[in-house]
Amino acid sequence: MSTRVNIYDLAVGGEGVGRLKDGRVIFVAGAAVNDELVVELTEEKNRYTRGEIIEVVSPGEGRRQPLCRHVQAGCGGCDWQHLSEEAQVDAKISTVKGALIKLGSIEPPEVGYVAGPESLRYRTTVRVGIENGRPAYRRSRSNQLVQVSDCPVAHPLMDDIFAQGFFGTANEVTIRVGARTGDRLVMGHPNTNDFELPEGVVQIGQNQTRRGANAHIVEEAAGVEWQISARSFFQSSPEGAEMLVALVAEWLTTHDAGEQVLVDLYSGVGLFSGTVGDWFQKVIAVESSTSAVNDAANNLGAHVAIHRMQVENWIPELADVVIADPPRAGLRAEGVDVVRKTQAPHVVLVSCDAGALGRDSALMNSAGYELDQVDVLDMFPQTSHVEVVSGWIRRD
Repeated sequence: MSTRVNIYDLAVGGEGVGRLKDGRVIFVAGAAVNDELVVELTEEKNRYTRGEIIEVVSPGEGRRQPLCRHVQAGCGGCDWQHLSEEAQVDAKISTVKGALIKLGSIEPPEVGYVAGPESLRYRTTVRVGIENGRPAYRRSRSNQLVQVSDCPVAHPLMDDIFAQGFFGTANEVTIRVGARTGDRLVMGHPNTNDFELPEGVVQIGQNQTRRGANAHIVEEAAGVEWQISARSFFQSSPEGAEMLVALVAEWLTTHDAGEQVLVDLYSGVGLFSGTVGDWFQKVIAVESSTSAVNDAANNLGAHVAIHRMQVENWIPELADVVIADPPRAGLRAEGVDVVRKTQAPHVVLVSCDAGALGRDSALMNSAGYELDQVDVLDMFPQTSHVEVVSGWIRRD
């Protein structure tokens, strides 16, 4: 069944939002605000539906021709290629503000925006599916694969891996490069059987890492050389990592946040512990990933105490500052309770999902913290993904 619909907003997940004649909300991937569309209904629920664009009757002012040729073939790797740079910025700010109001029940201060260093060729880690030995991205909201021989958001050090690499019988691969060191690494899921890669690319299978084997790259950012293993998380680019650290450092400096104890929750390979952590006499880093903890032990100084455990299992200690960089699901109630028990006067929350930020904000407010500042750092251009840095002050 097809129907005509006008798109009036963009949802947290990046889809366009419209309303059908029967009052139900419809979500449409690849839509822009003020698009007039003919869509085919693909999923129907009592309160909402989803649709696929059949025809753009009248494009919204933010619509453009996608920069990547693979979008036309159905690639869903970059869900906002069809939006102009200005429309992407407006949508990210609006999405974050809306999440704080609707989910956090908070009237936020002005939402700041910090542009990322590049809009293309920026990603130093990508994860792709494999079809017939070749790299592929999934279609939007689907497990179907679209083969690609290049990727406009991937760092140039990946070009020959995309173009020439053969990945045997793997289901997926993670490609990771050190933009400032030239290191290159490919991890096959579940193995690297029959891989053919350009010279100098280190390869390791996920099955090998589970048995204790390891491979890593080295990246340079914020004046530090970071060991980053195949299974460890790091930011989308070294420039993005530096801008993230700079935002956190600026807020802490503005508020004279102390210099005794810093607690770094979801600390990863140690980005914050190894940068702003140098300002503190004692740093406590809490991280559950074994590979990230091993990297952090290599990356960080002796004044950092690293705890390998789930954040909710850590016994809180009093702190001057807490920095929390949780996964996409956010802090949730358990994480916010840990923050509360540190009694830290200043908290920095780094969120990679606007919906999670909204939910965490409601919890932080209930835990006695007031939102002081919020900034969108655009580390993922051409996509709906957001990175948000928010500063919180404990109410007396």
